[in-house]
Amino acid sequence: MRYLIADFVTEYTPKYNNLRELSESFIYSGDRETQIRLNVSDSYIEKTDKRMAVPDIGRTETFVYGNAFNRTVINRHAMLVHSSGIICNGNAYLFSADSGVGKSTHTRLWLKEFGDKVHIFNDDKPVIKIDGKKVTACGTPFDGGSGIALNESAPLKAIVFIERSENNSVFVPSPKEIIKKLYFQTAHMVDAETAHAMLNNFDELLNSEVRFYVLRCNMESEAAHLAYNSIIE
Repeated sequence: MRYLIADFVTEYTPKYNNLRELSESFIYSGDRETQIRLNVSDSYIEKTDKRMAVPDIGRTETFVYGNAFNRTVINRHAMLVHSSGIICNGNAYLFSADSGVGKSTHTRLWLKEFGDKVHIFNDDKPVIKIDGKKVTACGTPFDGGSGIALNESAPLKAIVFIERSENNSVFVPSPKEIIKKLYFQTAHMVDAETAHAMLNNFDELLNSEVRFYVLRCNMESEAAHLAYNSIIE
């Protein structure tokens, strides 16, 4: 099957229902040539599944194909940002954090507090595409288990790195801090050539119109209001 993911015509054949169902809204029937072919063996998926904390062959297939896609697009001025992505007023905002910190909990506070103004388009693995100053956040079918993986894209306005704290505050990190945080929230275990492309992506992103913040917060409604007032244009 062919799919249009982050505007890349991508070919792969899901075997299990999880990835097949998540990919349905991305099916592409146009006449553009295939740009990315993902070939992952059944044996590799099965071996990976045995190493997962909670084995689930369907979700493991989604995880493996997502990793393959995200490594491939690095060389095409695009990159995964491990984050929960929301769209507000037609623009995208990514909330990024290590697993377990609470990025999804935080974006659900936005749904609770701001209702129809906001929706989540991908809860774990959106991809960003960099075109000069313009950066677009794109949904992918490679979610982290929530099932929120919409085929939507929007101009990316900000990336917010979440850190847990009893008190709520927002500040702008230094370029060095941004690169460090981005490195740990993208597909960073790559070969030398791809690593060079990834560093170029970081540089282009830092020179784009995207803004960066660190949000130190608890999981109360106040945190969502502080973030909204700090980052929404």
